[in-house]
Amino acid sequence: MHHIDFLNDDLVDLPKTWTGDYVAFMDDLFCKYIRHVQAVDRRTPLGVVISTKLGAIQVACDALMRSLRAVLSGDRTTAYKELDVALTGLGPHFDALCPKGDMSTLVNPIYRFRSLGDKPFLRKDLFHIPFHLPHLIKEMRYSVAGLPCLYLGGSTHVCWRELGEPALNTIAVARYSAVPNSNLRVLNFGHRMPVLAAYTETEPNRFLAPNTEVAFIAAQVACWPLVAICSIRVPDRSRPERPEYAIPQLVLEWITRTRAFHGIRYFSTHYDEYIDNPKTYMNYVFPASAIAPRDYCTNLIGLFELTEPKTWDDAKAIPVSLAGISRPIYKTREKIDVDLENEFGRIEDGLLNLPLDIIIP
Repeated sequence: MHHIDFLNDDLVDLPKTWTGDYVAFMDDLFCKYIRHVQAVDRRTPLGVVISTKLGAIQVACDALMRSLRAVLSGDRTTAYKELDVALTGLGPHFDALCPKGDMSTLVNPIYRFRSLGDKPFLRKDLFHIPFHLPHLIKEMRYSVAGLPCLYLGGSTHVCWRELGEPALNTIAVARYSAVPNSNLRVLNFGHRMPVLAAYTETEPNRFLAPNTEVAFIAAQVACWPLVAICSIRVPDRSRPERPEYAIPQLVLEWITRTRAFHGIRYFSTHYDEYIDNPKTYMNYVFPASAIAPRDYCTNLIGLFELTEPKTWDDAKAIPVSLAGISRPIYKTREKIDVDLENEFGRIEDGLLNLPLDIIIP
C-alpha cells in the first residue's frame, strides 16, 4: 500500500463513532490499525520510516488498552501508570509534532464563548472557572475533577459548535491571544490523516528522502492510536456514561503532573464534514497549574491576553480593519462558505480590531 493510500484510508480518518462494547471497539480498531501499518509499501522513503514505527505503535496500543480497562474498572492508579507507559514511549514523537520553542504565534487568533448573564461580563468572566467555584466544573472530554481549565477555540464557529449551537444573541464572545515569547508549549493532537495525505500528494518532492517532513508524518502515524482514543465521538448524549472521555481525562492529568506542556490542541468531534482550514475546527484546553484558594491561575494569566467580552450584536457592529492579524477563511472543498463568512467571519474581523489586555482578578 502506497503511503498516500495509507494516509487516505477510511480506517485512519478521525473521529470515529463507536458501537457495541466500547473496549471491544477500541481493541478491534487498534488491531486493524496495526495491520494497516504492516501493509504499507516500503519502497518509498516515507513508507520505510512508517514501517519502523510498528514496534512503538504496538507498545502504545497495548498500554492504552490496559489503561482503558483499568480506568473503566475503577482502578485509576493503574490506569495512569499504563497511560504514562504509552506517553513516555511516544514522547520522542511529540517533539516532531510540536515545533520547538515558543508556540504562541501558532495558536492565534483564538476565541472563547460564554452564555450571557444578567449583567455585562468583564474580561475575568470569560476566563476559567474560579478556584472557589469548583462545583461549576462539568465533566468534559478533557477535564479533571475539581480542576479549572481554560477552553478556547480556533474560530468562533467551533466555539459555537462546542457550546451546543446556542442562539447567537444569547452568548458573549472574546478574542484571546497568546502572549509572545511566553514559551507556550501545546501538545498537538490536531492533525488529521486526510489533511496529511493531501499535503504529501501535492508536495511529493518533500518526501523523497528522510527529513523533517518525513519525520513529522511518521510521528503522526506513531501517535495515531493515542489521538484516536482521545477523539471518539459520544454516540448518545442522553446517556450519563462517557467511556470516550476516560483516556482524554487521564491525558490531561498527565499534562498537569508532568508540566511538559501547558495544554492540548485537538480537533472538534462535532463536524460531519470539516472546513478546509484545520484551524477553524481546533479546540485548546489549558489546565490551571498555579492552584490557589480563590480566583484564577496566575500562570495562565501570564500566558494570555483577551479583548473585552462583547455580545454577538455588539461584536458584529465593530468596524473592520483590513490591516493587522489575518484569520482563516471559511471554505469547504475550496468553495467559500458565504453564510459562515457573513456571520462568524464578520464577528472575527471585528474582534481582530479590538485591543487586548491581561486578566485583572
